[in-house]
Amino acid sequence: MKSSEQKKSRKVLKKLVPLALAAALLVSVSACSRSAGGGDEVYNGKLEFTWDGDLTASDVTKADSLRMLTATDDFGRTFEPIAGVKEDKDRYVGLFYFLWQGQHSGQQQGIYDISAMLENGDEELWDTQTNSVSPVGQYHYWGEPLYGYYNSTDEWVLRKHIELLTLAGVDFLVFDVTNGFEYFDVLNVLLPIMQEYYDAGWDVPKFMFYTNSNSAEVVRRLYEGYETDIPSQSDIYNDGIYKDGRYKDLWFAPNGKPMIVAITEKNGGASDQGSSAALTEADDADLLEFFEIKESQWPNTGVNNENGFPWVEFSRPNSAFGDVINVSVAQHNKLPFSDAALSAELADEMWGRGYTSANGADHSNTAINSGLNFEEQWDNAIAADVTYTFVTGWNEWIALKQVGAPGNGSYLDDGNYTRSFFVDTFNREYSRDVEMMKDGYFDNFYLQMARNIRDLKTNPLTEITYADHKTIDISTGLTQWNGVKNVYYDFSGETIARDSIGMSSSVHYTDTTNRNDIEEVRIAEDDDSIYFLVQCKDDIQVDLEGGNWMNILISVNGSSDAGWNGYNFIVNRSPEENGLTTVEKLTAAGSTGVSYQSSGPAYVTVNGRYMQYRIPKTSLGISGEYRIDFKVLDNVSDLADLSTYYTTGDACPAGRMNYAYYGK
Repeated sequence: MKSSEQKKSRKVLKKLVPLALAAALLVSVSACSRSAGGGDEVYNGKLEFTWDGDLTASDVTKADSLRMLTATDDFGRTFEPIAGVKEDKDRYVGLFYFLWQGQHSGQQQGIYDISAMLENGDEELWDTQTNSVSPVGQYHYWGEPLYGYYNSTDEWVLRKHIELLTLAGVDFLVFDVTNGFEYFDVLNVLLPIMQEYYDAGWDVPKFMFYTNSNSAEVVRRLYEGYETDIPSQSDIYNDGIYKDGRYKDLWFAPNGKPMIVAITEKNGGASDQGSSAALTEADDADLLEFFEIKESQWPNTGVNNENGFPWVEFSRPNSAFGDVINVSVAQHNKLPFSDAALSAELADEMWGRGYTSANGADHSNTAINSGLNFEEQWDNAIAADVTYTFVTGWNEWIALKQVGAPGNGSYLDDGNYTRSFFVDTFNREYSRDVEMMKDGYFDNFYLQMARNIRDLKTNPLTEITYADHKTIDISTGLTQWNGVKNVYYDFSGETIARDSIGMSSSVHYTDTTNRNDIEEVRIAEDDDSIYFLVQCKDDIQVDLEGGNWMNILISVNGSSDAGWNGYNFIVNRSPEENGLTTVEKLTAAGSTGVSYQSSGPAYVTVNGRYMQYRIPKTSLGISGEYRIDFKVLDNVSDLADLSTYYTTGDACPAGRMNYAYYGK
């Protein structure tokens, strides 16, 4: 009886058809062996390898592989492979996660981007009367997310979010329901994705909720749902999330009970809401018993509740509330944030992304994009070393344009006059999103968060274990790969086509660059070569002409050559139909470009959903003990644009992260 994998392999000739070549592509260029020169051994001149048996599952876990992640941001700040999590005490990092993009858009007329308006000099931004450029009562973006002005029900975006936050080491998401809306439509899409990845063995973030306005009623609805005619595949409208144990695997329950932020009779005025919003012993004894409740803690009430869960702080340094400390990207301590644009004096006193206690406001692009404020907040949190570090936040992005006279009137020439304002976010400097930005700060806050999570929770890798040398014959497979210990994983299922409405019906997003969904990478080596085995979800589609088919980017640690964005080589940019391919040296060209120079040969073979690589060490200029950082890419739209590693095709690992391999 042939295995299912072996049966699939017989279909490879139908699958191995480049997008622009004829179906007869897989004819060997030569029936004879060819020598690559330079003393390298011969290969058989065929792209298809011969199947000799199935690949067995590795005992290396997904958590094990994530220990080998590494990355460097635009400011040279690096995080390195780790030995594991510190075991002396429990430490959890949570992240404020917003569900509201497009969910209040029944009257949303379009996309309004404050930063674009400021750049264009649009005076309508400050109009107190409704206008077409910047209407009052409409949600405005402070800038454009890397994934566009997306709707929170966009599955393509949500899958990428969960992958990125898992790689970053986030332990739990705190869903923002502080305005009294549960966003069940979004949860119906998001929670099944989280469950899918949890079931696949990924240590995805757990979830909890932060309630405030109408807190008691929102908690009841989250617990038991409410009657509605809105169709829902998971029925959380009608049955809630908690009463019947729905998604119990994903509850953030570090002490046994699911945690929630709410207002109780013990709040003491720490929230900005009155006692009418509180859960009471008289009416809600069952909920008070079911949940582990943290008190809603607002930054400007003058009351610090020791059981409070602060979502931001208006004091420096940020300090612990009992066992919780908040770390925020920026703080609107002189709210609203938009007033910083109306007063230079106020702009200096507002705590934007470039603000530090030592130096005050720094409005330079370097200070803003590098997150000096965020780094100072992290430094304080790491020093405090409490149980829960809560980061504000991932993806807020929008604020309602309002008209009134909020605060700070004395800073304005005409006093506390009626004006247009945006409370929580305004522009790149005065906003608090970690999620990647299109242009602007790009992914620097994401990598900054991941680095600091590692500094807080983990121990550095100090002892290297090298695998025994093993020669791989890439003309056959796959049994020779069984037992290989250097195994790295990629999320599967995140490489899907995108087809979703945006924040407003005026925008619609599509992307069809999904092609080969990478699942796993194994590495072996001998004295002469490094070998890669890449496993995809389905049979690999081959494209020998596009230049972006199943590439490997490699950084040689300690190389004197700066390369391009830290990468020294790219493999398989110019493959041939006989399995011969290229290793090219990378060099930065101009401010944003990259140049390629031949560095030697490599060889690839494919069968079914597996692809093997043999890369001579001479092509990479390595010998003795070494470390390489690598990533596997398929069908990214522009190899010279790092942002496309987040937005197109597939990247293992995602975005700008890499996996480290130690060899000798």
